[in-house]
Amino acid sequence: MQRLALAAGCALDTDARGIIEAAAGAGFDLVGLRLSGEHAVALPDQLRSIASFARSVGVAVHDVEVHRIGHANHPVIDLLDAAAAIGATGVLVVSDLPSRADTVAEVDRIARLCDERQLVLGLEYMAWTNPPSPMAALAIAQQTGCRVIVDLLHHIRVGAGAADLRSIVDADALAWVQMCDAPLASPGPTTDDLLHEARHVRLPPGTGELPLLELLAEVPDDVVISVEVQSDALTAALDPSARARLLYATSLSVLTHRG
Repeated sequence: MQRLALAAGCALDTDARGIIEAAAGAGFDLVGLRLSGEHAVALPDQLRSIASFARSVGVAVHDVEVHRIGHANHPVIDLLDAAAAIGATGVLVVSDLPSRADTVAEVDRIARLCDERQLVLGLEYMAWTNPPSPMAALAIAQQTGCRVIVDLLHHIRVGAGAADLRSIVDADALAWVQMCDAPLASPGPTTDDLLHEARHVRLPPGTGELPLLELLAEVPDDVVISVEVQSDALTAALDPSARARLLYATSLSVLTHRG
């Protein structure tokens, strides 16, 4: 069975130590950190301290987010250095640049910086980003050496299915998978509708209508599943530790039913 990571977006109401503690208590193998914002750790000594704490509770830092190409507040090298210092495996980027050529050039530059730090560069696609689809993301990965992050919610919302995910796997370009659930129907036709759903009303795996079992059947066993459930309702109802326990249980149930 895949290793499970608690994604940064599940606990933006606590700091880095808090989400690590929540992940460990729930049984997650890995954790993601939003070092660009809510889980920021400023000083090198603090980064090393957080890395040591994660090791002490048996959780590895899987990925660090997020560098928004075109809208970043800090140089990408700062995030990459922090990711390396805290012991992360990968870094998540998205591109808001309208030009595909500019996106490719910048992803290629960041991929080289990641290689120098032994980090995996994961490029995520969404309906409102560049690339906006799995096949466009795969083309950039093949040009630059980055890898593709498949968020199953975004994957469905751009009209993609199991065959598209299989193409990424067959090309050996899959970085990791982000999992949540949602109603099958799109929340609305606009970017604002999609943004609101992704950032505020995701559902725990197995509690919605997305074809998770069909999609997960395409994912190799050695690929990490990062559980990303940004939910205002869950945040209001449960503290980070209780939230993590719920998401671990629902995710495990889905993966068990996948067989």
